Amino acid sequence: MSRLKSTDVDRSVKAVKRTLAILDAFIPHPGGITLGELETATGLFKSVIMRYMLTLEAEHYVFKRPDGRYELGSRAYQLGCTYQRTFNLHQHVLPVLETLTAATLESSTFYVRDGDHRMCLLRQDSPHHIKSSVPVGTLLDMDDTSAASVLRQFEHGVSPRWDYRQGLFTSSGAGLNRQLADSLLTASISVPVFKHDNQLAGALSISGPTSRFDPEDAASQQLMLETAKALSAVLGAVIAE
Repeated sequence: MSRLKSTDVDRSVKAVKRTLAILDAFIPHPGGITLGELETATGLFKSVIMRYMLTLEAEHYVFKRPDGRYELGSRAYQLGCTYQRTFNLHQHVLPVLETLTAATLESSTFYVRDGDHRMCLLRQDSPHHIKSSVPVGTLLDMDDTSAASVLRQFEHGVSPRWDYRQGLFTSSGAGLNRQLADSLLTASISVPVFKHDNQLAGALSISGPTSRFDPEDAASQQLMLETAKALSAVLGAVIAE
C-alpha cells in the first residue's frame, strides 16, 4: 500500500486553500465576479484560477455567464440551503455565554430586538448569590442600557470594513424599565453580534451589580470584543481584521 509523502499532503492542503479562497471571493460580489477581480482577491494568477474554475464549473459550484462573469452555482446553493436548515443559533451562542460567565463570574445575556422591546433570548447566570438576573423570554424596554443601545445602533448591520471597537457600549445604573427592581443597581457591557450579510444577530452582554462589576474595565471590554467578533465569524459575518 502506497503512503502519502508530506510534500503530497502539503500540495493537497494548498490546493484546498486555493479553492476556498476562490469561493470566498464570491461573497462580496453577489452580482458576479470577473477573472481579474478573482486575481485581485486571491493573489493567484489568472491561468491558475482558470484551472480551478474548470473543475468548479464541472461540479456545478460556479457557472460562467455569457458576459464572462462568474456566479456561484447550484451546488453552492444546495450547501447554503443545508446550512440554513440545520443551523441552530442556540448551540453557537450558549457555549459563548457559559465561557463569558466562567471568565468574568458575572451574568451573560444574548438580547434580540422585538419591535419596541428587547428580549432576553439566552442567558447564563452568575454563580454569585447577588447578581444581575433576567429570566429568558423577558421583554424589556428599549431604554438607555448598553444592550438596548447596541440593538438600536446596529439594526441595519455594518460594512465589512467596520471597526469592531466602535460597537462597544457600557452602562451603569441605567434602565428606565421598572419590571426589574435591580435595574438601577446594575452595570453592563454590550457588543453587537452579526450574521450573514453583516446583519445584526443580537446584542451580547455581561452585567453585574455596580458594587462589584466595573463596565470600564479594559480586560472585560477586550474580552467582549474578541468574543463577539469570533461569534460573528461563526454566524457568517465578514468583518475586517
